[in-house]
Amino acid sequence: MKRTWVLALALATSPAGISAQAEAGAGAATITAGDLRLRIGALAHDSMRGRATPSPELDKAARHIARRFEEFGLQPADGDSYLQEYPLTASRAGTPGRQSIEIDGPDGGTIEGSDILPVPGGRGEVAGPLAIVTPGGADPPDGAVAILRVAPEDTRQGLESVRGLLDGGAVAVLLAVDAPDDYFDGIRRFYERERLSVGMPEELGAPVAFVRTPALPEALRAALASGAGTTAWEARVRTHSEFREERAYNTIGWIEGSDPDLRGEFIVFTAHMDHVGVGRPVDGDSIYNGADDDASGTAAIIELAQAFASLETPPRRSLVFMTVSGEERGLLGSGWYAENPLFPLGATVANLNIDMIGRNWRDTVVAIGADESTLGATLRQTLRDHPELGLATIDDPWPEQNFYFRSDHYSFARKGVPILFFFTGTHEDYHGPNDEPDRILYDKTARITRLIFHLGRRIADADERPEWDPAAYRRVVEGVGRQQGSE
Repeated sequence: MKRTWVLALALATSPAGISAQAEAGAGAATITAGDLRLRIGALAHDSMRGRATPSPELDKAARHIARRFEEFGLQPADGDSYLQEYPLTASRAGTPGRQSIEIDGPDGGTIEGSDILPVPGGRGEVAGPLAIVTPGGADPPDGAVAILRVAPEDTRQGLESVRGLLDGGAVAVLLAVDAPDDYFDGIRRFYERERLSVGMPEELGAPVAFVRTPALPEALRAALASGAGTTAWEARVRTHSEFREERAYNTIGWIEGSDPDLRGEFIVFTAHMDHVGVGRPVDGDSIYNGADDDASGTAAIIELAQAFASLETPPRRSLVFMTVSGEERGLLGSGWYAENPLFPLGATVANLNIDMIGRNWRDTVVAIGADESTLGATLRQTLRDHPELGLATIDDPWPEQNFYFRSDHYSFARKGVPILFFFTGTHEDYHGPNDEPDRILYDKTARITRLIFHLGRRIADADERPEWDPAAYRRVVEGVGRQQGSE
């Protein structure tokens, strides 16, 4: 260990080492508060209308960033394009007037209105004998309308059973929600909002719907409680759901490393360029600008790309700069990249993610994930080497809010890539129209971006790649004992 330290000191104080340090200092100096002010101002301007996924304004942001990458001399990541396109499906439950369940049998009748809620993906009109089923149980008779009782804690399991029931012979599936009205209303609010999913539409090819258990005939409710089997009822089910095919982009550029032995390994810098668009007016303002969330991180990515591109000799490993879309809708863009990477994830040694670094403390940044790998020690050494930044890092002070699972680093972490997530917390303007450029602390944002520059360079030039803490790897990658939240 002592010999290694002496060698590192000798290299740092040699003419070549001093030259490299001076060049790195010059690169960091290109990251300025003034530049960040201009970049955040452009991304979070009212004309960008909150950069919702999908929207023409988000596409405009993606192209704007691509032009910056091209100006800096970055290589396009996807053939000759800086844009990685991915497909989206927008879906929502259909209008209540187009949904009904007619039950023929003892105390039967028609169920409609607020007592029925179609599941997007299922639509059509069919009829058949009603058969009670259980998740993972025997297939229903061919041509039957399958009905299963769903308690609140079993909602996900019930939905996951639908495809198997349809493949097993059911012509429709009813999920009888055995829960208080407010729980059913919560499901309704979820499905009546437009939902985005990655990929092409999943057409279930048959009606699928939630139904309030109290709306069913009393004898049928008793039969549901007693277990599976055929029943004395027949049902005609009619549902409708709406689909729209969309697409969105990630913007990706890269700089090839200078070391022939290490340039096949990659460090990926990420931030999300989308926000939540136009929403409910507050004091007459309906544009949710997203200056901190996450024009601050997106501008930092642009500044980092420029800083590294200014170096005469690139770092030893290759660097990838990525602004993703769809974070606000469920990590869609980074999730697509993780499943369709343009650079091998097995050769991706680190992901440094930046989301909301422009508000709150002037000298402190949260580094989520620092205890999961050797990246934490590298970060601490970088801070010691750069006291001029005037920064300190802290662990996540809000574990109950599950921020770990709510930004794009998680798409990389679950695939086994060591991560650090730089974040300075939410505030009273979070997801509101007052998240405006004039509220950003630009000097602080610049210092955090310079810290990430120095950190990225140190990781890229290190002899060894970062290593996971074994317990963290089991928890994050293998899912042992993991609890996931949602935004």
